[in-house]
Amino acid sequence: MDTAGTLIDCLMRQFPFDVSAEEFVQDPYPWYEEARRRHGPVHRTRSGDLVVLGYFEAQAVLRDPRFGHGAQTAQEPTGYGVPARTFLLTDPPGHTRQRERVRRAFTARELLSLRRTIGETAADLVAAAARSGTADVVADVARPLSARVVADLIGVPEDLRDRFTRAASLLVRGMDPPELIDPGTQESIARARLCLARDIGAALRRPDSSGLLRGLAQDADGPAARAETVATCAQLVAAGYETTVGLIGNGMHALLGHPGELARLTAGGHSEQVTGRTVEELLRFDPPIQLAPRSALVDADIAGTPVPRGAVVSVLLGAANRDPRVFPEPHRLRLDRQPRHLAFGLGSHYCLGAALARLEATAALRQLLRHRPRPTADRVTYSPARVARSVRSLRVRLTPEADARP
Repeated sequence: MDTAGTLIDCLMRQFPFDVSAEEFVQDPYPWYEEARRRHGPVHRTRSGDLVVLGYFEAQAVLRDPRFGHGAQTAQEPTGYGVPARTFLLTDPPGHTRQRERVRRAFTARELLSLRRTIGETAADLVAAAARSGTADVVADVARPLSARVVADLIGVPEDLRDRFTRAASLLVRGMDPPELIDPGTQESIARARLCLARDIGAALRRPDSSGLLRGLAQDADGPAARAETVATCAQLVAAGYETTVGLIGNGMHALLGHPGELARLTAGGHSEQVTGRTVEELLRFDPPIQLAPRSALVDADIAGTPVPRGAVVSVLLGAANRDPRVFPEPHRLRLDRQPRHLAFGLGSHYCLGAALARLEATAALRQLLRHRPRPTADRVTYSPARVARSVRSLRVRLTPEADARP
């Protein structure tokens, strides 16, 4: 079993509730709070693994090089006959080498060149969605925006983009252990992994490749290097697409659930700066990635709790972001907070695409705010995934004529 699967298994053994229950999928935060009240910020399971629910303890684990992915990390089939691990699931020094290969796509200069495109795409999508007076934030805005951005960044050819984005959603669902996924979906995930690997491999060989693919193709010499490149790009597609969709959908849902904060935000304008600050609190309140698995690479400790080498440490980011020792009224959305969340992790595995995700979410929410979003009577449900968390569909009422304030 890979680390993510072991993590969920820890939760199923440790917590006094069923993580497959619809109530947990809809709102895990009361369960996190009860677990922290009963067990404290760090709790050892019967198997000897640990669950981290506290902010300071999670911060320490994420920064500590004694905790990493280790030998339990799953390898991805790549279609080259050589299994490979991506930098997202490796430890230094291999992690550092692989991360450096893709870092150039996320520099400030590259992101600046994407800013205008992201803003214009978000404006067009929201304006089109608002014409009927109602829209689905996820289907009409978040998904097409994120798909366009990740495809442009990586350099996905136009004829492959729909397949890439469909596969991305399934890859994120595949982070959960098999026992929480029905057999039909498991088969779809397996097919998506292989198809995505083949498509990336084919794109690497195309003379018209662009973006990150073009740069990686230049030094993907030999089956092992090409396999590593394919695995890395597949992970970037999944991480860059589905988690940004979750950030936008979850964030809009949170704002609609706090009408006072939404009203103050709308009344105060919808500048890029104000919306950017809002995104930080939304990341704390309902992050798109809930769990960060680690293994103890050596004998270590967490806040005085011994951790033997090889133990799995399940860092609950969603729980840490609502630790009352750090965040007064943790279950309330408050847009005046200082950004201290752990939604993007910390340390060597800090999310490489954090700045890009912020850009996309800020652009999307800013445009939605200009059309004065209001809730509808439609029931909001979340994806069944446990590691990733995202609203499936979120219908809102929008004013077709946008508020033209800057």
